[in-house]
Amino acid sequence: MGWQTEQFGSDHEGYPVAVMSDGTEPAPIQQEVSLPGGGTATSPNSGWWLYDGQDGRPRAFAVRAGCACGWRSPEMFPVDFEDHDETDGFEYGGGPYKAWDRQHIAPLLGTTVPDEMADAIATVRRMLDGLATSRPLAAVAAAADVEKLGTASLQRAVTAVRDSHGSWEEIGQALGTSRQAAHQRFAKNLFRG
Repeated sequence: MGWQTEQFGSDHEGYPVAVMSDGTEPAPIQQEVSLPGGGTATSPNSGWWLYDGQDGRPRAFAVRAGCACGWRSPEMFPVDFEDHDETDGFEYGGGPYKAWDRQHIAPLLGTTVPDEMADAIATVRRMLDGLATSRPLAAVAAAADVEKLGTASLQRAVTAVRDSHGSWEEIGQALGTSRQAAHQRFAKNLFRG
């Protein structure tokens, strides 16, 4: 199973796609699978990890983000056959996962964050990580300030969406949650002043 959103489910399921050195995607590999009740059959599989150069299979040069709808990211990412999480990017919010989420899903939801803002957030994240190592108490204080800023900014943004007749459904989508969860969290405290 790849990456899914509550809004799109398997219609826009994302996953890393193997890329060969010439930039093409390899054909699916016929893989033996066990059948319920015994026996085996072959089934096509395009999991990037299968293209490891073993047992006569081609070796992937890189991966790119892909979607069940056919979308592909233009950029490619390194393959680490020893660390599937690093190659996939989901656990770290990077690599192919980040490309799928930011370049494909966010525009579909209308929640694309401007590049300058995304870069600033990434910078703050890196700075907090570094500070946590060198001066952990200062990192706690800084993270608390960021949290307060984020909470107030989020409440103002939700209020602005509601004031412009945006729906709770749209707010839930932008938050990656349901309409009900967004309403429950923010409706009582719309910022008015």
